[in-house]
Amino acid sequence: MVNSLENHLSYARLACGLRWIISLQCFGYAASLAVPSHLNSWLLPLQGDAFAGSVDTTIALILWVAGCALPFLGRASLQASQAKWSCPVFRCDVALLCFVAGWAFVNAVLSWQMNIEDKFAATDPFGHAVRFVAPVALLVFVTGTGSYLKLGWFLRIGIASTFIGHGLAAYWLKPGFVDLIVGTIDTFLGSDWRLAAEREKIALLLLPWIGRIDFLLACLILLPTKYRKTIALWMGIWGFVTATSRLTAFGIERWPDLIIRAANWGIPLLLWWEMRATIKSTKN
Repeated sequence: MVNSLENHLSYARLACGLRWIISLQCFGYAASLAVPSHLNSWLLPLQGDAFAGSVDTTIALILWVAGCALPFLGRASLQASQAKWSCPVFRCDVALLCFVAGWAFVNAVLSWQMNIEDKFAATDPFGHAVRFVAPVALLVFVTGTGSYLKLGWFLRIGIASTFIGHGLAAYWLKPGFVDLIVGTIDTFLGSDWRLAAEREKIALLLLPWIGRIDFLLACLILLPTKYRKTIALWMGIWGFVTATSRLTAFGIERWPDLIIRAANWGIPLLLWWEMRATIKSTKN
């Protein structure tokens, strides 16, 4: 009975945290649609500017609604009864989660396909993985088709894939990552064109090591090690630092880039918090 109660509480904590993380992600995606999306670029030559623009506007509206509604839809429970499917609120919850997962996945694939000759774009389906895995994991929870163990594995695989994707881009010296490092240095130490080449060399020296560390963290979060809690905390902090670098390098107007990546840093922190709570409960 005690173990069953603990599993229920752990499941509920993960589900509640996931809802808020996915909500932030929705707001980020919606705000980013102020400029044309990858879907817009794909539709433009086929359907014209008016249709492509209306699709972006509609998607943004649904994402704003999802961001506001998801934290308050559904309730934490280990099993979903068949009666839930007759509930309009439950069906709305499932529909919004499916839409968010689908949009995150389509956006990642089109980011790659619309830049097919760019080897860095090929890492996007991996780098964005946790963004569509998070709503899928919550779907598994609300429909009662998964277990606590399965939910945890979904989240760990998603964050590991994201770190592998970003690790590859860093190891291959992605120019955008170089700009993030140089721009952040310029923000904190002052912009100086005479030091531009030197700062770029620093970025090029750091990136391969950042890539190697990302690979290592991705492997360790999947292994049954007693240090997994510390690894999850480090991944969360590092994910937040790299997401925030969009603001430190390019300015506060890039705030959607931070919260689009809410799952990148939020999921590891959520896993760390849950492992911490479980260990404390076990000791008590």
